[in-house]
Amino acid sequence: MGGVPKAPAAPRLRAIREGWLRPVIEQLQADPDITAAGFVGSIGRGDADDWSDVDLVIVVPDDQVGRYADAARLPGPERVVLSFDARHNAPRGAGSVGVHYVIDGLPFNADWYVYPDSQGAWVADAKVVFDRHGLRQLSDTFDEHLAKREVQPPAPRPANAHRLLQMALIPVAAKRIARRSPDAGRMVEFVGGPHAPDAAPAGHLEMLRGLLGQYCGVAPAESLSATSRYLDLVADVL
Repeated sequence: MGGVPKAPAAPRLRAIREGWLRPVIEQLQADPDITAAGFVGSIGRGDADDWSDVDLVIVVPDDQVGRYADAARLPGPERVVLSFDARHNAPRGAGSVGVHYVIDGLPFNADWYVYPDSQGAWVADAKVVFDRHGLRQLSDTFDEHLAKREVQPPAPRPANAHRLLQMALIPVAAKRIARRSPDAGRMVEFVGGPHAPDAAPAGHLEMLRGLLGQYCGVAPAESLSATSRYLDLVADVL
């Protein structure tokens, strides 16, 4: 039968994700200002695999969105290596921050969406963790919801922000190689690799290895080392 191949097992990555989530959820539940929290993305849909990152939605008072859309304010700041203000990915009035952690020597990415109470609602493919006030239900999926959003302008960024984002997304490109995703080549190109849509998975992986050296002196050494180990993990499953 056809279809997308099943992603290879990566129990170490799953353990990192689950180990990160346990204290994070506990801290979110313990914060009385956070009225709701849940998963969207692959965990929300129920189709996550060992390679999946985390997409979390939290709902906070309207005047606290900016405070919570900050990696230093969210749970686990001691493991943050890079973070990116991604408010342009959220509806106007909401916040979003992409966070690049290093845990157990490997990179781990999480996208946080911070909604004000006045906009709080559950999309059709969300997985609710807790909800203190009973938010309304939407018929749209999260992707459909974002497609309909009123786009807000991006936050001001330093000159090297795009380069740092490319480096932080190298593991995302690598996991698509591991999954044999049809868009792996496009993702390799997005993070700075050549246009080679027909390259074999091993070829795409070598392109990513070649990119890492270009980020020396630009990205934190801890992140570069962790990403190199992640590429080794992908090589082991090819």
